[in-house]
Amino acid sequence: MKEDINFLKKLYKRQRKWILSLSFLVVILILFFWYFFIPQIELKGDVIIRMEVNSEYKELGAEARVNFEKIKDIKITGKVNTKKTGKYTVYYKVKYRGKTYTRTRTIIVEDTTPPVLTLNGESKTNVCASLEYNDEGATAIDNYDGDITDKIKVTKKGKTVTYFVTDKKGNTASLERELIVNDDKAPELTLNGDAYIYLYTGSTYEEPGASAFDNCDGDITDKINILGEVNTNQVGEYEVSYQVTDNNGNTNEIKRIVKVVTKPDSDKVIYLTFDDGPSYTVTSDILDILKEENVKATFFVINHSDDLNYLIKREFDEGHTVALHSFTHNYGQIYTSVDAYFEDLEAIKNKVKNITGADANIIRFPGGSSNTVSKFNPGIMTTLATEVSNRGYIYFDWNVSCGDASGSYTASDVYYNTINNLNDKTNIVLMHDFESNYKTLNALRDIITYGKNNGYTFARITEATPKIRHGINN
Repeated sequence: MKEDINFLKKLYKRQRKWILSLSFLVVILILFFWYFFIPQIELKGDVIIRMEVNSEYKELGAEARVNFEKIKDIKITGKVNTKKTGKYTVYYKVKYRGKTYTRTRTIIVEDTTPPVLTLNGESKTNVCASLEYNDEGATAIDNYDGDITDKIKVTKKGKTVTYFVTDKKGNTASLERELIVNDDKAPELTLNGDAYIYLYTGSTYEEPGASAFDNCDGDITDKINILGEVNTNQVGEYEVSYQVTDNNGNTNEIKRIVKVVTKPDSDKVIYLTFDDGPSYTVTSDILDILKEENVKATFFVINHSDDLNYLIKREFDEGHTVALHSFTHNYGQIYTSVDAYFEDLEAIKNKVKNITGADANIIRFPGGSSNTVSKFNPGIMTTLATEVSNRGYIYFDWNVSCGDASGSYTASDVYYNTINNLNDKTNIVLMHDFESNYKTLNALRDIITYGKNNGYTFARITEATPKIRHGINN
């Protein structure tokens, strides 16, 4: 019995060795078959890729080999939408001996970026102790959810305002604003009327006043102190000062200049004005006629060749007013913004000063203040009409047009369009001295003769000239 058991044990050991050897051989054969007869697809990069939503997915590709040979034709399918969170699968397929072999890669598009919170206003804000804090708010933009400002939660604790927001994926952001109880801001002062006023001797100065508004105290116009006197019986320049102080001692001051000048001898005055010059063809002859007739006029100049600078200098030297019209006279450029207008105006102002040595502050808007060519920028003329005064300029339109830019075709047309529209007071006549405008040149002496024969005096526009202005249409 014992011998039988030993025999069986020996037999089992021999069979086990045989089975292990056979199993090893099978594994070797399987691996051999797998490597030499089944394509192997190796991914470039990770099998699982995590990426942030809205980032760019770049396909890394794969390589395939079988029996030591590279398979070039790998078909890659599957779409990855990086604008939407989720799990995406990319398939890599090769065909070998009529069969298709596939490997996959998983792309996980996720949102882990917190929203961007931005405060409206400053992170440290002065507030008035006497007023309830009016929160300036904040904005929240998420890279996936977009504008989530409406999801912001605001809490106020003591002198700290906290803004907190969470996007749909649970990403959070927060900001704080510090409230400083302090009033160090001066009241705002605004003049009623023009910053520069011009009066004739013997007239009456009526104080236009000003208004004052404080960030804490509100309307404090009644606290304004007005200092300075204007003597309209004495030619001169007078300064009127407006001062105001709020309840916390912050003070502001603005000033108005009032100029008193001599009144003309006659109420019937003709102001001849010439736009768009100087020119090679007519400006010199216009100046000759004005000199012979002892008449002063006003020239609203624009930029021309420096060869014509001598004519601007002659206008100034012979006692005419050299006023400002435009540097470019390009409506589409100068009326695009307030800054664009003043850039153009300052350019012609600087040119005139370089020629004459004097600052010019009398202007005429290209197209007049009533122009409609500026309507591509709604409200620009309303703004400019106020702003030019705030910056020390005086603008003039006209109430008589000779029609030489439209409607008048002959010297006779220019003459009758002018004299038939004269009134018994102030007449600012629109004319032009652009190139080859001979019809105005040929009518000029007859217009002057008519004026003299009918009790009119001629004068140049000054700061004291009655302001003839159109109604603003924009």
